[in-house]
Amino acid sequence: MLSPECTPLCQFRAFKCTKNALVVRRRRDRLEPLCEWSGDRCIGWRCQFAECMRHALYPDGTCGLMLSKREKRPSIDEEAARVKSDYANLGKKFKKLGVDIEGEV
Repeated sequence: MLSPECTPLCQFRAFKCTKNALVVRRRRDRLEPLCEWSGDRCIGWRCQFAECMRHALYPDGTCGLMLSKREKRPSIDEEAARVKSDYANLGKKFKKLGVDIEGEV
């Protein structure tokens, strides 16, 4: 199985360099992405000029197109409910330690 990390050699051809500096060269039976702007290997999604043409690049470098349906990210409502419950549990732990937290959720 392929890595879900976004790479310049995207199989969906969605990776784009906004500086137009991405060059793919063949070296020893494999393709190597190079950045003409820095003169070094392309660092992929970590570059500030990296962009996904299909808007599937997550902030942690994961490609949304590579994730299967069961691995999809939770919706914003599910994430908010999880954070709210975690915050409530954290408040209880602080009370046990004797720290009073102002403003409860």
